[in-house]
Amino acid sequence: MIPEPVDSTNPSIILSSPLTVLGVFVEILRQRFAEGIYSNPALDWVWKPELSTTGIFIESGYNTNIEARTTRPGIWIDREQNLYQQAAIGHQDQRSMNIQMNLSMFYAIGEMDLSFWCTSPNRGESMMIGSIVQDFLQMSSDIIQAKFGFRNLSDVIMNKTQPMEKDDQLWNTTLEVRAQYEIRWATMPAENLLRSIAATISNQDNPEEYLQKITLQQPFDT
Repeated sequence: MIPEPVDSTNPSIILSSPLTVLGVFVEILRQRFAEGIYSNPALDWVWKPELSTTGIFIESGYNTNIEARTTRPGIWIDREQNLYQQAAIGHQDQRSMNIQMNLSMFYAIGEMDLSFWCTSPNRGESMMIGSIVQDFLQMSSDIIQAKFGFRNLSDVIMNKTQPMEKDDQLWNTTLEVRAQYEIRWATMPAENLLRSIAATISNQDNPEEYLQKITLQQPFDT
């Protein structure tokens, strides 16, 4: 599977995976809280790239193991469920097949739920950061869609501020938003792939031993 066709020139399909979408929102919020960004009223928190100097963490949910998170506020963006909705029969793209590379084109609507954990040792601070994030994402929704090629961004839901499940030293205000984006991909015929696999196996001195090592996750001789 090729996430994005090699001849693609459409900027609206740069969002080729859920991790890409996640990265977009991490960067958007980092720039919102970056040093020197105008805000009225001025924000009490400044994001800096160096973890040792930043006033607020803005990271993906994969980085919640940062030890200092219990002493400083943070915004942690994570991916929830993701679905590729069928937009055409068999996901077939309107583009023609790439004859030169023998690729078939496909198209779908990606629909992904994101959660934003606004955490702080202080309950009020967690609530305030959550409100700022909600206002920014909601009021900038049209601009975000236009600049990054999203088909749609849902209204932002802010939930109750309560102790964080993963760390009882922190308060957490969770926000939820659903993003829709276009995804295109291309595949080569399975016959070619299977032929290549069969050739690899047949070229082994002992094909049976080769397959057993794959099954048992044993290292191969180099």
